[in-house]
Amino acid sequence: MQELMNGLIQGSVFALAAIGLSLIFGVVRVPHFAHGESVMLGGMVALTVVTSWGGALLVGIAVGVVAAIAFGCLIQVILYHPLRRRDETNLLICALAVVLIVPAISFKIWGDAPRIIPVDGDRVVEILGARATTMKLVIVGVTLLLTLALMWFVGRTRWGRAMKAMALNQYAARLMGIPTLRYSILAFAIGSALAGLGGALLGTIQPVQVDMGATLVLKSFIIIIFAGMGSIGGAWVGGVLLGLVEAFGGSFLSSAWIDTYSFVFLLAVLLVRPQGLFTLARARD
Repeated sequence: MQELMNGLIQGSVFALAAIGLSLIFGVVRVPHFAHGESVMLGGMVALTVVTSWGGALLVGIAVGVVAAIAFGCLIQVILYHPLRRRDETNLLICALAVVLIVPAISFKIWGDAPRIIPVDGDRVVEILGARATTMKLVIVGVTLLLTLALMWFVGRTRWGRAMKAMALNQYAARLMGIPTLRYSILAFAIGSALAGLGGALLGTIQPVQVDMGATLVLKSFIIIIFAGMGSIGGAWVGGVLLGLVEAFGGSFLSSAWIDTYSFVFLLAVLLVRPQGLFTLARARD
């Protein structure tokens, strides 16, 4: 039961990052490898606000989310959008360059020491024999609520339907008068906000550091590959499944191979269902 709880908690953090990346990748169609740096910035900025500036936890989380949004939107406006009509190789190289540059700058600011965000009043509770802190339970609840809210937003609002149209066919969306730049920035803002929130919440239950982004974005891509592109609920399920796989694998097999289990699970899913567990059909430009 404890492994089930641990997997649900870790999977919720994976899900926040994966849902944001799925939205960005589906709507804008760019290989946003720097998405993991939005997670890192959310965690490190929240840590700075709480430990160095003496701010409240909620203030730190909010500032971390704003920093992640600013970073994501800036990358879209100054990098991805100007290169949208160039060769895809140029876009890929630029995206990888951001992954190298941002951690190097962050290292100069924060160093490489892993640190945790202190949480006042956090206590341990027991549910059906499994133990977890109240903060971990908050993370699970917040992730589920945000997933449901985003599903409603995408499916029921004018802005969400516009982004769904872009995900199906950007050229047709432009012909229909949809301002694709505006909605691509909105997709980056929402996706980066989820990533920053995930990083800030992660920092309350385990140490965060400047090189954490690469691992998280890799797992986010794994999730949206086996869950299927374009499914927000599928990305949540995929994140939880990946968390459970790592929790049970680390407990019953070996914790030294915990990152390997993600790839083994991905291969197993793709062998059985190559299109992914949850797939949204889309047209080609």
